[in-house]
Amino acid sequence: MEEAAGHIGQQGSSEGGSEHALTELVHGRSMASRRQFIQLGLGVLGLSVAGEAAWAVLKGLQPGAEAPPPPTEVQVGDIPVGGTKEILYGSDPAIVMRAEDDFLVLSLVCTHLGCIVKWEPDKQGFHCPCHAASFDKTGRVTGGPPPAPLEKLAFKQSGDKIIVGG
Repeated sequence: MEEAAGHIGQQGSSEGGSEHALTELVHGRSMASRRQFIQLGLGVLGLSVAGEAAWAVLKGLQPGAEAPPPPTEVQVGDIPVGGTKEILYGSDPAIVMRAEDDFLVLSLVCTHLGCIVKWEPDKQGFHCPCHAASFDKTGRVTGGPPPAPLEKLAFKQSGDKIIVGG
Protein backbone atom coordinates (compact mmCIF):
# COMPACT_ATOMS: atom_id res chain seq x y z
CA MET A 1 0.00 0.00 0.00
CA GLU A 2 2.85 2.36 0.88
CA GLU A 3 4.47 1.46 -2.39
CA ALA A 4 1.27 2.31 -4.25
CA ALA A 5 0.94 5.57 -2.35
CA GLY A 6 4.59 6.37 -3.11
CA HIS A 7 4.01 5.50 -6.73
CA ILE A 8 0.96 7.76 -6.85
CA GLY A 9 2.87 10.52 -5.19
CA GLN A 10 5.78 10.16 -7.63
CA GLN A 11 3.54 9.95 -10.66
CA GLY A 12 1.41 12.81 -9.40
CA SER A 13 4.39 15.05 -8.70
CA SER A 14 5.61 14.76 -12.25
CA GLU A 15 2.10 15.61 -13.56
CA GLY A 16 1.15 18.28 -11.08
CA GLY A 17 0.14 16.67 -7.80
CA SER A 18 -0.73 13.45 -6.06
CA GLU A 19 -4.36 14.52 -5.57
CA HIS A 20 -5.02 14.37 -9.31
CA ALA A 21 -3.62 10.82 -9.60
CA LEU A 22 -5.61 9.63 -6.57
CA THR A 23 -8.83 11.18 -7.96
CA GLU A 24 -8.19 9.51 -11.32
CA LEU A 25 -7.66 6.14 -9.64
CA VAL A 26 -10.84 6.43 -7.54
CA HIS A 27 -12.97 7.71 -10.41
CA GLY A 28 -11.54 5.11 -12.76
CA ARG A 29 -12.83 2.31 -10.50
CA SER A 30 -16.12 4.11 -9.98
CA MET A 31 -16.62 4.53 -13.73
CA ALA A 32 -15.92 0.85 -14.33
CA SER A 33 -18.53 -0.04 -11.73
CA ARG A 34 -21.11 2.33 -13.29
CA ARG A 35 -20.27 1.01 -16.74
CA GLN A 36 -20.86 -2.57 -15.58
CA PHE A 37 -24.14 -1.57 -13.94
CA ILE A 38 -25.38 0.12 -17.11
CA GLN A 39 -24.29 -2.83 -19.24
CA LEU A 40 -26.13 -5.22 -16.93
CA GLY A 41 -29.26 -3.03 -17.04
CA LEU A 42 -29.15 -2.86 -20.84
CA GLY A 43 -28.66 -6.64 -21.00
CA VAL A 44 -31.72 -7.24 -18.81
CA LEU A 45 -33.73 -4.77 -20.89
CA GLY A 46 -32.62 -6.51 -24.10
CA LEU A 47 -33.63 -9.92 -22.73
CA SER A 48 -37.02 -8.53 -21.72
CA VAL A 49 -37.65 -7.13 -25.18
CA ALA A 50 -36.53 -10.40 -26.79
CA GLY A 51 -38.84 -12.36 -24.47
CA GLU A 52 -41.82 -10.15 -25.33
CA ALA A 53 -41.09 -10.53 -29.04
CA ALA A 54 -40.84 -14.32 -28.72
CA TRP A 55 -44.15 -14.40 -26.79
CA ALA A 56 -45.87 -12.36 -29.50
CA VAL A 57 -44.56 -14.68 -32.23
CA LEU A 58 -45.66 -17.80 -30.34
CA LYS A 59 -49.13 -16.34 -29.69
CA GLY A 60 -49.41 -15.54 -33.39
CA LEU A 61 -48.74 -19.16 -34.29
CA GLN A 62 -51.70 -20.43 -32.27
CA PRO A 63 -54.95 -20.98 -34.14
CA GLY A 64 -57.38 -18.08 -33.87
CA ALA A 65 -60.96 -18.14 -32.75
CA GLU A 66 -63.22 -20.46 -34.67
CA ALA A 67 -65.41 -18.99 -37.33
CA PRO A 68 -69.09 -18.93 -36.39
CA PRO A 69 -71.12 -21.81 -37.76
CA PRO A 70 -73.22 -21.27 -40.86
CA PRO A 71 -76.76 -20.00 -40.27
CA THR A 72 -79.51 -22.52 -39.49
CA GLU A 73 -83.01 -21.99 -40.85
CA VAL A 74 -86.25 -23.07 -39.18
CA GLN A 75 -89.73 -22.73 -40.66
CA VAL A 76 -91.98 -20.62 -38.42
CA GLY A 77 -94.84 -23.04 -39.19
CA ASP A 78 -92.84 -25.90 -37.63
CA ILE A 79 -93.07 -24.23 -34.20
CA PRO A 80 -96.55 -24.00 -32.67
CA VAL A 81 -97.40 -20.98 -30.49
CA GLY A 82 -96.13 -21.82 -26.99
CA GLY A 83 -94.01 -24.62 -28.47
CA THR A 84 -90.37 -25.32 -29.13
CA LYS A 85 -88.16 -26.89 -31.77
CA GLU A 86 -84.72 -28.30 -31.08
CA ILE A 87 -82.11 -27.61 -33.75
CA LEU A 88 -78.39 -27.95 -34.33
CA TYR A 89 -76.49 -24.70 -34.65
CA GLY A 90 -73.11 -25.80 -35.92
CA SER A 91 -72.39 -28.87 -33.82
CA ASP A 92 -74.23 -27.64 -30.70
CA PRO A 93 -77.87 -28.26 -29.87
CA ALA A 94 -80.13 -25.26 -29.47
CA ILE A 95 -83.82 -24.61 -29.00
CA VAL A 96 -86.16 -22.16 -30.73
CA MET A 97 -89.06 -21.13 -28.48
CA ARG A 98 -92.21 -19.39 -29.68
CA ALA A 99 -94.64 -17.24 -27.70
CA GLU A 100 -97.23 -15.71 -30.03
CA ASP A 101 -95.10 -13.70 -32.46
CA ASP A 102 -92.06 -13.55 -30.19
CA PHE A 103 -89.17 -15.99 -30.52
CA LEU A 104 -86.23 -16.87 -28.32
CA VAL A 105 -83.27 -19.04 -29.34
CA LEU A 106 -81.10 -20.55 -26.61
CA SER A 107 -78.08 -22.82 -26.66
CA LEU A 108 -78.75 -26.12 -24.87
CA VAL A 109 -75.13 -26.31 -23.67
CA CYS A 110 -74.93 -25.89 -19.89
CA THR A 111 -72.62 -23.05 -18.83
CA HIS A 112 -71.25 -25.15 -15.95
CA LEU A 113 -69.39 -27.99 -17.67
CA GLY A 114 -70.88 -28.17 -21.15
CA CYS A 115 -73.48 -30.89 -20.60
CA ILE A 116 -76.66 -30.78 -22.68
CA VAL A 117 -79.69 -29.41 -20.82
CA LYS A 118 -83.20 -30.74 -21.37
CA TRP A 119 -86.32 -28.61 -21.86
CA GLU A 120 -89.07 -29.64 -19.44
CA PRO A 121 -92.33 -28.16 -20.78
CA ASP A 122 -94.37 -29.11 -17.69
CA LYS A 123 -91.95 -27.09 -15.47
CA GLN A 124 -91.38 -24.39 -18.12
CA GLY A 125 -87.64 -24.62 -17.54
CA PHE A 126 -84.43 -26.43 -18.37
CA HIS A 127 -82.71 -29.13 -16.33
CA CYS A 128 -79.10 -30.28 -16.58
CA PRO A 129 -78.82 -33.95 -15.64
CA CYS A 130 -75.06 -33.77 -14.92
CA HIS A 131 -75.08 -31.61 -11.78
CA ALA A 132 -78.76 -30.84 -11.17
CA ALA A 133 -78.58 -27.34 -12.58
CA SER A 134 -81.81 -25.61 -13.51
CA PHE A 135 -82.71 -22.64 -15.70
CA ASP A 136 -85.98 -20.81 -16.25
CA LYS A 137 -87.63 -20.52 -19.68
CA THR A 138 -85.49 -17.48 -20.54
CA GLY A 139 -82.25 -19.31 -19.70
CA ARG A 140 -81.54 -17.65 -16.32
CA VAL A 141 -79.95 -19.85 -13.65
CA THR A 142 -82.45 -20.89 -10.98
CA GLY A 143 -80.39 -23.54 -9.21
CA GLY A 144 -77.16 -25.49 -9.17
CA PRO A 145 -73.58 -24.57 -10.04
CA PRO A 146 -73.75 -22.81 -13.47
CA PRO A 147 -71.90 -19.47 -13.41
CA ALA A 148 -73.97 -17.87 -16.19
CA PRO A 149 -77.31 -18.17 -17.96
CA LEU A 150 -77.77 -20.22 -21.12
CA GLU A 151 -76.39 -18.44 -24.16
CA LYS A 152 -78.95 -16.52 -26.19
CA LEU A 153 -78.26 -17.03 -29.88
CA ALA A 154 -78.71 -14.26 -32.40
CA PHE A 155 -81.47 -14.77 -34.95
CA LYS A 156 -83.64 -12.87 -37.36
CA GLN A 157 -87.06 -13.54 -38.78
CA SER A 158 -87.30 -13.35 -42.53
CA GLY A 159 -90.79 -14.03 -43.80
CA ASP A 160 -91.78 -17.52 -42.67
CA LYS A 161 -88.25 -18.44 -41.56
CA ILE A 162 -86.22 -18.00 -38.41
CA ILE A 163 -82.54 -17.73 -39.30
CA VAL A 164 -80.23 -18.53 -36.38
CA GLY A 165 -76.76 -16.99 -36.62
CA GLY A 166 -75.30 -15.28 -39.62
